Amino acid sequence: MTKKIVYMLAALGMLQVSALGNEKVDYKITKKPTEFSILAIQNGKVYNEEWSVFKEAFKDTNVKLKSASSKNLTDEMQAFNLAISSGKLPDIISLMYPDKLESLGMEGGMIPLNELIDKHAPNIKAFFEKYPRYKMDAVAADGNIYFIPDYYDWYAMKSAQGVFIRQDWLDKLGLKQPQTMEEFYQVMKAFKEKDPNGNGIADEIPYFDRTAEFGDKELLGLFGAQFGFYVDGNKVLYGPEQPRFKEAMKEVVKWYKEGLIDPEIFTRGFQGRDYMLRNDLGGMTFDWFASTAAYNTDKELLAKNKDFKFVAIAPPEYKGKRYAPDARTTYLGGWGITASAKDPVAIVKYFDYWFSQKGYELSNWGVEGDTFKKDENGKKYFTDKVMKAKGKNPLQVLREEGVQFRIGALQDYEYEKAWGNPQANEWAEMYMKNGYVVDPMPTLKYTPEENKKLQKINSQLEMALKEQSQKWILGAEDFDSTYDSFIKRLNDIGVNEAIEINQKAYDRFINSSK
Repeated sequence: MTKKIVYMLAALGMLQVSALGNEKVDYKITKKPTEFSILAIQNGKVYNEEWSVFKEAFKDTNVKLKSASSKNLTDEMQAFNLAISSGKLPDIISLMYPDKLESLGMEGGMIPLNELIDKHAPNIKAFFEKYPRYKMDAVAADGNIYFIPDYYDWYAMKSAQGVFIRQDWLDKLGLKQPQTMEEFYQVMKAFKEKDPNGNGIADEIPYFDRTAEFGDKELLGLFGAQFGFYVDGNKVLYGPEQPRFKEAMKEVVKWYKEGLIDPEIFTRGFQGRDYMLRNDLGGMTFDWFASTAAYNTDKELLAKNKDFKFVAIAPPEYKGKRYAPDARTTYLGGWGITASAKDPVAIVKYFDYWFSQKGYELSNWGVEGDTFKKDENGKKYFTDKVMKAKGKNPLQVLREEGVQFRIGALQDYEYEKAWGNPQANEWAEMYMKNGYVVDPMPTLKYTPEENKKLQKINSQLEMALKEQSQKWILGAEDFDSTYDSFIKRLNDIGVNEAIEINQKAYDRFINSSK
């Protein structure tokens, strides 16, 4: 079987390049070792060519990446801006903010990848054909593809966070897990009034949160309300103008007034969850499955309270539906080829490698035999090097090998399940399978002119909404008597123009898979 036929079959099968029959695939891209420069910083970590993932990729492809930025410069936007201002762009740029890459592309600094993918990247081409939504995420406002996204395994797992409740408090008070919004409210009242922590003091805080934005994503979202722009059918709307927002805000205002919400909800900070649970004060929250589940096995906490049990429950039903208002986005950043690149064809072939079976495994699991192995059925599992490292969690170990570093690739949800908390995985899958997750607004793409107008309007809308919602919740202003004047303020800012711009962008997004 020729190499050409292998790749043709691979393109039809998507992610099946590495093993057809007993034949070993030759992934070599260049005859001689070739080096390309890359600007890539993720979570403060600069790309390191010594990571085992990229050393293995070099063995396979003959392509090596070398960092174009100093190891001491850990802010990716600062590094990106310095590269732009210097006029000396690397061959490849990886960035968390794809709009920056697309803007640079429309100015001539990044190469359109459409034709390169069509001619030289059979795996990416097949991937886009199989998953049109993923292609839509990659297309800029001018119809070009300037970057390959770093995709989440969105079709396998959208769920990220959920409603948590103190099961030990429910048990102590003889209560069942709330199924409706009214029951949710009554449970909060019971937590407030019936001393579930048993210290004889009314110090319980029924609902707490770690973020000052708890109202937009969490409590308002549980009612199905939207805090910003969203799509209903194919029509773009602005949440605060809709009836559901009014209904939800009135309830949240009432809950805060009755002392059911943490009085320091806007100032408590990121350590709020830890404080509330370790001091036996908090009853409910909305948070990440994995990190919140970890409290149930915390030895120090259980030594203080052996009955402690914090579990994820289904979102309370409101008007016949349950809403989980925080889903994963389809991608977070990606990489593209600059106009300075000396061999774009070789680079796009290297990009394509990461969508082969070998590249897919490598980016998600690391090097076989080192960080992962396969059982007799071919199921992958992480080695003791990953799962039993002293002083490090599995994800930290994997990151040190280059696993899940931001490149254009597809995340494998099975990788996450393999190292993650089993209980957290179960809860996330419960939310996913039952359809609780509210799909987020897609990341829309704008022309330079649209972007300039929208940035000005959005900044004023966000400021006005944040300011007013806090006034309502804290009781500084009466909701009913000031809502209409607030809507007038939104209109004066230009919310209707923003809706029109987003509608055009959304229409382009829908048509971009063609």
